[in-house]
Amino acid sequence: MLASDKAGMVETILGVIAELAFFNHFEPQELEVISKHLSLRDVEKDEVVFEEGEKGNYMCFVANGSLNVVKDIDGKSNVVITTITRGKSLGEMAMVDLSPRSATVVGARDSELVIMGRQAFDLILEKHPKIGVKLLSGVARLLSLYLRQASGRLADKLAT
Repeated sequence: MLASDKAGMVETILGVIAELAFFNHFEPQELEVISKHLSLRDVEKDEVVFEEGEKGNYMCFVANGSLNVVKDIDGKSNVVITTITRGKSLGEMAMVDLSPRSATVVGARDSELVIMGRQAFDLILEKHPKIGVKLLSGVARLLSLYLRQASGRLADKLAT
């Protein structure tokens, strides 16, 4: 990739992440550092982003579109457990526990994702520890929020 192409891509990514809630706690110069370690991915409707059981080595932020999170129930049927829309993230657990994916993610419609790979995440932690701590804190907040939501849904289900 030419330097001018790379600079253009960084600017595009910077513009996208500046609008995502996850990155609200970052200063502009921190966003610039982060954007150099991200990539964009287009996802078509019905395209599999990743499958349950695969090794997880990246997380994503939905820049545009929507994705279905699908869980294999009995080896024969899949159930959509949630739909992820613009501004939301997925794959955070892979950044923390390096375990296989817990669900399959499929494009609900044409979408655009911002990707942060595990290698990039680790590099930011190493080279820019203050930014890395903010990233880790953001991932921890997301995981806590999702756990609270899941336990709330479970409690509602058990109450009926």
